[in-house]
Amino acid sequence: MHEASPTVKNEFLTDLDISENLLHKGHPEDDGPEDKETEEEATSSRQTVPSIKDKQYHLDNSIAVWSDYLYGHLHPKSLSIIREYTHQSESEMFELYPQGKDLVKKRSISDELEDKLHFFTEECDHLQGFQMITNFDDGFSGMSSGLLEMLADDYPGKGIFTVGVHPAMLAAESTARQDNYRIINSALAFDQFTQHSSLFLPISLNSTLWRKLSPALTSPYLAYDASLDYHSSAILASCMDTASLPYRMKNDALTISGMCDMLNNGDRKIGTLCSSYPFPLPESKPLITTLQGIKDTSFLRPLAANTGHGTHIPYSQLVVSRGIPNTNLKGSTPHPQNPFEHGKSADEMMKMLVANLYPNTVSSLLSVTQAIPTTTPYPHIFSPQVTRSGLIGDKPRQSTEAVRSIPMVTSLQSSPASGHMLISLVNNAKKIDLRKHHGYFENNMEEDEYQEILDNLYSLSQRYGAGAIGSSDDDD
Repeated sequence: MHEASPTVKNEFLTDLDISENLLHKGHPEDDGPEDKETEEEATSSRQTVPSIKDKQYHLDNSIAVWSDYLYGHLHPKSLSIIREYTHQSESEMFELYPQGKDLVKKRSISDELEDKLHFFTEECDHLQGFQMITNFDDGFSGMSSGLLEMLADDYPGKGIFTVGVHPAMLAAESTARQDNYRIINSALAFDQFTQHSSLFLPISLNSTLWRKLSPALTSPYLAYDASLDYHSSAILASCMDTASLPYRMKNDALTISGMCDMLNNGDRKIGTLCSSYPFPLPESKPLITTLQGIKDTSFLRPLAANTGHGTHIPYSQLVVSRGIPNTNLKGSTPHPQNPFEHGKSADEMMKMLVANLYPNTVSSLLSVTQAIPTTTPYPHIFSPQVTRSGLIGDKPRQSTEAVRSIPMVTSLQSSPASGHMLISLVNNAKKIDLRKHHGYFENNMEEDEYQEILDNLYSLSQRYGAGAIGSSDDDD
């Protein structure tokens, strides 16, 4: 018999427990008569609750999994545990696409997933569709493919927006076999995700995947550790939170289906996400000066891998501007030669910027005044240049001050960059002899089926005008 030690909670989770316990004691109706506090005692307890949002935590060395910095509570029906495999186990690795696909085929698991899914959909007054965020390089790619197929069958006509995520760095030096697994899994996932989704968006902070991972995205305004998922996931989550605002606004600015229809014209069902994180707004300059200094689209960095060289002109895009204030638009000095002089708000000026930079692109822009919050438990990943309010300061921010929010801009695009990524994936996948990887054949994968999938991905790449398959020099 083996007795496992209880999990040691980090400082943030410990304070969160204390806070919730004290707040619970402040509601005597929840307790028995012997546990009731006087009003004075309850008030005193609430006053001693740690101010978690205002406290600075340094959690880099105490985060192992995502639940180590989970702030809210999850509904019991929103969780499903995969008991057949163990997290980070060397003997029960969940690393093959067919492993995940076979799990969903199990009656017990599929019934559980359907039951929990129907519980939430039946609570909806108006079901727009579904947003799925998943890995595409391991066993979860197969499981997600099975779940997407279930959604497409059970909810025809509903929009399905799938976001595929790849780590910025691998946990350890990968072997050639592990690289092959990642490539095969990705090819199988890309094929199925595009078939069963209205739009598929692969994102990563690394500019090259497959065989060789390049250094992760850098910025003068960021000081993050790409080896920590705690850091890289915060960046990707903030970008996705912003890019998805159009269909999450209360006024229903756009539905999931409407957004996908705007971007998948011509059956181009793979999107590209670009971001300015944070959007560099100097605190001492008016907005009009900042925008005049933006001469090209390089301020928007692609969160995608293997997109080829040079700048790609998107076919269509949905831009979200967030946290750019309507104060200090033009300053006190007239700017008669500035093309943004006629803008009367940040929204109007940002629309003019997008029109100037993308004259041949079908563009839509949504402006939101609220910046994205970066309070606890957000990691400390911003350089000293970034002020407490997310602007670019004239002097370094003090080390005792944390950034509370940042302005940012995202652009969700249908772009030729996706075609280059597909060609790179197909090139690498064609170099692999599937017969040497028996795990795929053990799970009913046929070599002819694999070749057909690669042909499908190549055909999809041609919808982006990416040229012949042999023309890409970005095979890594």
